[in-house]
Amino acid sequence: MKWMLCPDSFKGSLSAEQAAQAMAEGIRRAEPEAEIVRFPIADGGEGTMQVLRRAGGGQEVRRQVTGPYGELLPASYLRVGKRAIVELAQASGLLVTGRREPILSTTYGTGMLLRDALLHGAEEVCLTLGGSATNDGGAGIAAALGVRFLDADGGELPPTCEGLSRLARIDADGMLPQARTCRFLIACDVRNPLCGPEGASAVYGPQKGADALMIARMDAVLEHYARLLEWQTGRELLSLPGGGAAGGAAIPLLAFAQVTLCAGIDLVLDALDFDAAAAGAACILTGEGRIDAQTKFGKAIAGVAARAEKLGIPVAVFAGKVSLSPAECPPGMRVYGINPPGGTLAEQMAHAYENLREAVYRTIKEESVCRRY
Repeated sequence: MKWMLCPDSFKGSLSAEQAAQAMAEGIRRAEPEAEIVRFPIADGGEGTMQVLRRAGGGQEVRRQVTGPYGELLPASYLRVGKRAIVELAQASGLLVTGRREPILSTTYGTGMLLRDALLHGAEEVCLTLGGSATNDGGAGIAAALGVRFLDADGGELPPTCEGLSRLARIDADGMLPQARTCRFLIACDVRNPLCGPEGASAVYGPQKGADALMIARMDAVLEHYARLLEWQTGRELLSLPGGGAAGGAAIPLLAFAQVTLCAGIDLVLDALDFDAAAAGAACILTGEGRIDAQTKFGKAIAGVAARAEKLGIPVAVFAGKVSLSPAECPPGMRVYGINPPGGTLAEQMAHAYENLREAVYRTIKEESVCRRY
């Protein structure tokens, strides 16, 4: 029997590669002769660059950049000929900082990676937006590419949401010329607009540390900022589906550059030639850290499930926390929790590898997963 293993990362405990290895060990123990295809995935957040590197090779370029709160940190991007792949989470992600104050955060470090790639000849840039700690409307990215944000007296403002609260004028005359001619492919897996009740601040601000007052302030600041950009460029930004991704990180590129939006998980699955790899599989195993009725399935899980459904292959999902009834699962899918009863969250995360391995083994041996579909 052929098993295809397509986990996303279990955030804070396992990378996608580690999760695939744990799944493989569980299957081997249950079925020593099984054919196993490891296919760790990402949806545009942490680890996407490495997944794409496995698909197409390339040179990893390492740089020191500015983190979300001005700290220096190492980050990298991928250079493949005249194409560069930049993962926003490398420089501006939640996992690179312990601080949660998005009104003061910046995407400047991501802009530094973009600038470096452009100055070294990139003619096409793929920017993945998942996992951000930021809510600056991409002001940091724009500043690193030469855009200036000015107050009423002509003073330059810091490229943060707080800085934009005094914004009177946007000077894009000094924007790096290569940024205007480059073709940007932006991996964006949400449809949220920049502002409003479904916007970046309201929906994603809380997980980045924002309370109700900060959310309201950030939303008002970003609306004023986007209206200035719309007036200056003639491009519709406020109502654009996906404009709220990563705290609006793509907004200045959408305003000043040549941009195509795409789904991050589709970008990854196409690059890895998922359909060909899945051919002949009896079952696909995937997983992530948490699944419940509110969050439903993460973008990676949903993407895998949609592809598997088209191919007629059943899917088994393993997660650290499951609060979902069987009736809420899509057809052809079963969801399994990996943690034994009891234990603290810290203990469960510390033993995620063993718990995932044992859950896969136990499910195959005791429940004959996939054979019953």
